Amino acid sequence: MKKILILLSFFCSYQLVAQECSEYFKLSKGMKIEMVSYDKKDKPTATVKTEVVDMKPVNGGMLLVLDSQTFDTKGRLLAKGQASGTCNKGDYVTDIRNISSDMIPKSADIKLNIDGDKMVYPAGMKVGDKLPDAAINITSTLASGMNLININATISNRKVESMETVETPAGKFECLKITYVMDAKMKLLGDRKLVCSEYLAKGVGVVKQDQFDEKGKKQSSMLLTKLEK
Repeated sequence: MKKILILLSFFCSYQLVAQECSEYFKLSKGMKIEMVSYDKKDKPTATVKTEVVDMKPVNGGMLLVLDSQTFDTKGRLLAKGQASGTCNKGDYVTDIRNISSDMIPKSADIKLNIDGDKMVYPAGMKVGDKLPDAAINITSTLASGMNLININATISNRKVESMETVETPAGKFECLKITYVMDAKMKLLGDRKLVCSEYLAKGVGVVKQDQFDEKGKKQSSMLLTKLEK
């Protein structure tokens, strides 16, 4: 269950950059971001290190490619891979299928099939704006054909709620707070409904994210710990 919560935390937040993006996503090639995830008791559970490795024009916009590595609390590599996103006319669009695939531990005996929508961050976001919903489906099977995981997650009621100051180990940031609800239906593990919030800083992207259950109790969080521009 802990691995599932870590996986779901990444659904609630991820960011890329580009010159054509709004000021909240203006990152640069070579930029390195480190975020730590925490459980409901604020104990570290994993560290994610991400680097912008490529930026190139595509279809009138800009494609970004990021290398990502996830480590456990003892520094052991759990997963690695690439994620991508595009900026066009100020909108930032990320493929959450790439993100979720990278964050699931790999095995030669496990086959993953991931389908989903794009996560859109429109240009000129401001307090009070409503943002597009998204959805994702993940299935995994053993080589024998036995089904292991089946997750259907919908992200809804996305809105820009406020401007807030967020202090992290990497510095203090003025952030745009975005909230939404994620309903995850997981075969064999039951259903979960999480209320998520993410905080976007100009020139950085997401610096913090929190997940709460329906009763308002914290379930997990992520925080920016290192930033190299």
